[in-house]
Amino acid sequence: MTKFLITGASSGIGRAVARKLAARGATLLLNSRAAEQLAPVAADCIAAGGVGVVHAGDLTTPGVAESLFKAAQDQLGGLDAVIHCAGVGLIKPTVETSDEDFSRVMNINARATFLVAREACRFFAAQNRGLFITLPGVAGRAGVRNSSAYAASKFAVSGMLKSMALEFQRNNVRFCQLHLGGVDTPFWDGLQMNVQRDRLIPVDVAANTILAAIDLPSHLVLNEIVLQSENHQL
Repeated sequence: MTKFLITGASSGIGRAVARKLAARGATLLLNSRAAEQLAPVAADCIAAGGVGVVHAGDLTTPGVAESLFKAAQDQLGGLDAVIHCAGVGLIKPTVETSDEDFSRVMNINARATFLVAREACRFFAAQNRGLFITLPGVAGRAGVRNSSAYAASKFAVSGMLKSMALEFQRNNVRFCQLHLGGVDTPFWDGLQMNVQRDRLIPVDVAANTILAAIDLPSHLVLNEIVLQSENHQL
């Protein structure tokens, strides 16, 4: 595989995996909301020996998901895999979670994932191959205290992708869901909670897990994996 679309590429896991794939000589279509945040990532990719093409846009905006796959065809000449890292966190007690909070997290985590995955299915089915990787996290598999809205958005992702996998199985579209525990990224910077950063999953470990899924032979798929700190085992 040499051509990838990475959403949420401006920081965290998306940025880390972009750098690692670029070091392999990959061509990358990089997405996040702001072009100025993607420019340094694209520069890193070029310095590492790959190609980084910036395509900024808010995935919740109508037409943006479609434009990504048009750019993949027009500028990359195709696409081998999508690594969907874009998302938002919400750690808040249920009774303090407003309608606006719930709508926002569902819009970004569930609806935007659906829009990107739908276009990926359309694109991959046409070429009869493709890999879609995303990160529902442990909140897409088990309840998390003070995270009812966030967990709802991630359970939605898990269910929709399992359904898409059944629908597009005959088109050789593969789906990989990584249920990672807390990863040491800027995700935690704005949250009002005590976090032992040294107990979180290092971002390079998370990125290497994505590479492991990519490197499997085309007749195999890592459907789901759970990775978390030993003191938070499910």
